[in-house]
Amino acid sequence: ILPWYSDGLVLKSKFLSVTVGTMGSFQGPIFVVGMPRSGTKLLRGLLNEHPQIGIPLNETEFLPDWIRRWSSFGDLSTRESFARFYMDVCDSGYFIHRLEEHGKRIDEQTWFDRCHGWTPAAVFEALLRHDADVSIDSNGIWGDKSPSYLTCMPLLQRTFPEARFIHITRDVRDYCLSMKRAFGKSMLRAAQRWRDRVLSAREDGRSLGDAYTEIRYEDLLADPEAVLRTVTASLGVDFDPKMLELSRATENIGDARGSSEIKRDNVAKWRDRMTTDTVDRIERLTADALRALNYPVRREDAVVPLSPIVMAMLQGHDAWQLVRREAAMRGWRDAVRYRWRLYQRSPRD
Repeated sequence: ILPWYSDGLVLKSKFLSVTVGTMGSFQGPIFVVGMPRSGTKLLRGLLNEHPQIGIPLNETEFLPDWIRRWSSFGDLSTRESFARFYMDVCDSGYFIHRLEEHGKRIDEQTWFDRCHGWTPAAVFEALLRHDADVSIDSNGIWGDKSPSYLTCMPLLQRTFPEARFIHITRDVRDYCLSMKRAFGKSMLRAAQRWRDRVLSAREDGRSLGDAYTEIRYEDLLADPEAVLRTVTASLGVDFDPKMLELSRATENIGDARGSSEIKRDNVAKWRDRMTTDTVDRIERLTADALRALNYPVRREDAVVPLSPIVMAMLQGHDAWQLVRREAAMRGWRDAVRYRWRLYQRSPRD
């Protein structure tokens, strides 16, 4: 995540240039969802090139936790309750990252003043519009890119009935490879989670109707204009050719790290980098989902999921890998506290 976004000048200038009445009634939110390492950052970057769309470069990831705990925050229309709420939520990863990476975050008074109501939707919208520089009286569409919201789209639609969801999928074999290389995570647990969550999200998507759009990462790389035209049509705005070129890099890890171009060759890496045995084991876990998404798969036998015990053991391994990675930046004590805090407030499925 890059620091250029902190002053908001780029988005502020482009929204000021938009003429009132040039778009439809939809003004947000957009929720960009998908399994991590599946192209959500690239999609967000391309959407942000549109002169009418603004999505902050930090992932919130806290909204479901807010909704669950909303009554505990009290009457936020009073400054005392809002002050307590502000101190509580500023302990989440989103605000920590905003401070660490941008050197600032929304102050309490500004946030309070921008709220047009005191529901989770109104308070969340005030924050995201501020951080994306999409003022409430502009034509801009605001949104959020939080991969984990893949598991709670119905909850978010109940909170934001007008919301649109864009779900981006990626070949599980490349996804697993990326999760291993980026975070040291188990590819088998990654494959099981990919299969379970993607299939569940597609089921949820059917219940959302036209509010749900599904795209594939591989298609986005192969023909970005065609895919982006599908996405903009779902949002009720015209496609803009500016969306085909990234003005800044979107990825900070992996093979696309630091690139401000759409890396069209960033597909099928698993064919050269994954052993035949590993491919076979991943396909054994995910063959039905691969076929449902029109990815090539050799296996025709029934899917055999990992047992809950194995998944729990692999989850411990993955948690250890994340803490080790965080400890290199924060030290062990802060790394454990940080990861535990994120786990407590992450969406549950």
